[in-house]
Amino acid sequence: MDNKNIQSILQDALEKEIPSSEVDLWQAVKADLVAGKHQGEKMNTNQPRRIPRAAFALLVIVILLALTFITPQGRAFAQSILKFFIRSGSDSISVPTAEPYQWITTTPSAPLPTSTPRPAEAAFAAECGDFSNPSCSVERIRGMVDFPVKEFGKTPEGFYFSGATGGPDSVTLMYYYQEKNGSISITIERWTGALSPQSDLIGSSAEVEKVQVSSLEGEYYKGVFAYEDGSDTATWDADFGNETLRWVDGDVSYTILYFYPPIPMGKEGMAVLAETMTTEPVEKLPTPTPGAFDMVWDPRDMYNLSIPEAEEKAGFTLLLPTSLPDIFILVGAHYEEENNTVWVYYQLDPNQWGDNTNGLVLREQSAPSPEDSTLGDITIGDYNTLPEGNPENLMVVPADAKLETVQIGPNTGKYIEGVWSGTDCCGWQWDPMPFMKTLRWWADGRAFELSYTGTEIGKDDMVRIAESMK
Repeated sequence: MDNKNIQSILQDALEKEIPSSEVDLWQAVKADLVAGKHQGEKMNTNQPRRIPRAAFALLVIVILLALTFITPQGRAFAQSILKFFIRSGSDSISVPTAEPYQWITTTPSAPLPTSTPRPAEAAFAAECGDFSNPSCSVERIRGMVDFPVKEFGKTPEGFYFSGATGGPDSVTLMYYYQEKNGSISITIERWTGALSPQSDLIGSSAEVEKVQVSSLEGEYYKGVFAYEDGSDTATWDADFGNETLRWVDGDVSYTILYFYPPIPMGKEGMAVLAETMTTEPVEKLPTPTPGAFDMVWDPRDMYNLSIPEAEEKAGFTLLLPTSLPDIFILVGAHYEEENNTVWVYYQLDPNQWGDNTNGLVLREQSAPSPEDSTLGDITIGDYNTLPEGNPENLMVVPADAKLETVQIGPNTGKYIEGVWSGTDCCGWQWDPMPFMKTLRWWADGRAFELSYTGTEIGKDDMVRIAESMK
């Protein structure tokens, strides 16, 4: 509701309740209060006037309504009246907990059981790919639905159209920025007016602004509910780096979600972009040739040996886990000749986790005693003082790192969360990030390192895996 509509409604209500012809002073007072244009004229007090009690009560209501849209608190209240989004009662919401995984007994070096592929999220996935990798043209997706599908008449500089997918009632067009470090999506769907707490919820502090898209009214905001892996709470972050604009054209809604870089567009830039939407043919930039950042790392390129092949190269029989969470599959092994070390890689099952390449890496080295290998130990020190390339596999952490001693059956090991990160100014600095986990120990003539990048498993899980080694 804009200011003119509010003004008109207040005028009509006042006129109905107290006709201006019955109150000499009413015409001037009404004009000042409703239009908000009190310009400081001096009132003639020579002629005493009285406003009836009913008129006085109504004036109080009008003043309160005016204050509603003038004060910061009032503006916040006005913002809560939204057409296209649902305002949460808080800036924190609960995150659904992941289903617990099952532990399975494994036979060392044997393939792990094959899991059921996860279902596609897009109804048109068979023809157009899933949302993570849409492949249909705009022209083709238009022929698959019975509502109008508009696209950008002019693609923003640096962006290229990647593809479209979706289902009978909702489709998504994806645009990526150069090496996929920024994106724009357009979701086009039938508009029923029914909002979803799952997809349309915004934080209580989110600043929603009205935006004109040609002759249509839209709503714009910045921010998203964000959370760290493993957390059970998401917090509204207005500086996360994304902007959203939604409007309705006829019985179809359009939602533009812009995730930057390169730079923020702001509500004006988003509106200009939205106003280019068209069903006319659009010339698009060709999809660029994949670059280094577009290539998905395939662990099979590095871990290309079978377990028997790796054992033959190393000259010793590997000890491997006999108990693992069912989220992993065995990819293969890699042999490092310099230190006579075998690396074994267990990847998150792509049938369930898609292209996520988080993995569990086991490194194993023959060592008759703990002193014969540094692979099984973690010590206090400074990574910047180690020889370039760290040829001896030394693992050092700063004195303030949370290095823990853990029990692995009859043996002891050391566990740490964190990693050394390079800086432009100050060499290597320790980052205690919780999703970089390392466990080292020595047992039965072997030095071991078990490392994991991710939050799906923790310290206790890694110890359990280590204890199952045979």
